[in-house]
Amino acid sequence: MAANAAYGVIKQCLQNGKEVTGLVSEVGKFLHAEETLQEEYKKRQNNPLAKALGKDINDWEHFQHLEEMARKRKELESWCKLYGPPGTWDRWVKFQADARIARKEARRAAERARQERQEVIIAIICIVGGIGVLAAFVWWMGKQAGKW
Repeated sequence: MAANAAYGVIKQCLQNGKEVTGLVSEVGKFLHAEETLQEEYKKRQNNPLAKALGKDINDWEHFQHLEEMARKRKELESWCKLYGPPGTWDRWVKFQADARIARKEARRAAERARQERQEVIIAIICIVGGIGVLAAFVWWMGKQAGKW
């Protein structure tokens, strides 16, 4: 839906003769929606609950959505090349590739931070557990020796 809305805004603005440079945010929304669609499909495809329940992913429907997005993307490319300053589309593709790399690196950093937090939590649990066992052992020894 986000892709269709952004596409509609872009198409209407270009038909009205608006500058392409002012539409970068809408183009970004459209292309982000395309990436989101692909990520959503991968998540649904790898969902163990859906596999266990026997729910099949509608590959044809997903294929149709991707084909429609590819067609709209080609139209956006031709509009940017036709109505925008020279090199607008190429700069946008480069920017998009750089942004994709940055998002991937951010996901990796977040995953590393999550793993480090887990390791710290496990270490704290082990230390507290070890102290508890040691205290229980000392109490037991004192009880056996008749001191408590």
